[in-house]
Amino acid sequence: MKLPIVLLAIVGLSLVSASKSPEEVQAEVMAYVQTQVSSLLRSPAIARAGGGLACYDKYIPLITAATEDSKSDTASCVNRAASRREDELNKVKAQREALDQQVKTVQDTLASCVKQDDVLGFLTCFRDNSQVLQSTVTQVSLTSTSLANGLSAAYVSINTSEDSCIQTVLDKVKADTDALTVALQNCLKNGFDDGQPETSSPPSDSSSSSPEEPQTTVPSNFNMPNDELLPEENL
Repeated sequence: MKLPIVLLAIVGLSLVSASKSPEEVQAEVMAYVQTQVSSLLRSPAIARAGGGLACYDKYIPLITAATEDSKSDTASCVNRAASRREDELNKVKAQREALDQQVKTVQDTLASCVKQDDVLGFLTCFRDNSQVLQSTVTQVSLTSTSLANGLSAAYVSINTSEDSCIQTVLDKVKADTDALTVALQNCLKNGFDDGQPETSSPPSDSSSSSPEEPQTTVPSNFNMPNDELLPEENL
């Protein structure tokens, strides 16, 4: 005979993952940036302007670097959340050992009663142990419910913080790339200058340092549509 103790909530909660991965966030940012830059290149005002290739050489690497930041900043959000989930799960695991021992005691007692050869011995065993069995099962039920509810609430809070952190990354990168795209537009219209727009700071967490700023380089995955590049004489 097996005691039907249900702790599926605790097991299932351990499989929680981020709403968006660092790769998904970077892909979303890349799609957003490429749409912005493509729209800029289609502008008749840009086609008539006298801006030069120096504008692209300056701002495209900066825009690309901002998209790369989105991946590392999102990874920081995900890693912090994963660490917090692990901490909460470890707290439950420590108490799970006590539950396991209580369940084993009940199972052993039931098994001992079932092994009685005669009916009187069988019934007497259950009669003598019924109060202890009932008390133990009730305690296990209350404890497991409390642990499951507590862990669930902790995970909901962690998930909310993680989603907020990831959204902050997206908002930051879009704001930064918007500012850089406007600067590129002005450069193409008015000519190259040495100024550089200010960008926002990456999201931080009081328990960890901010992600390291990557070097400004142009990765191979940033492609500008060839059919949308301006003819050299229009630059």
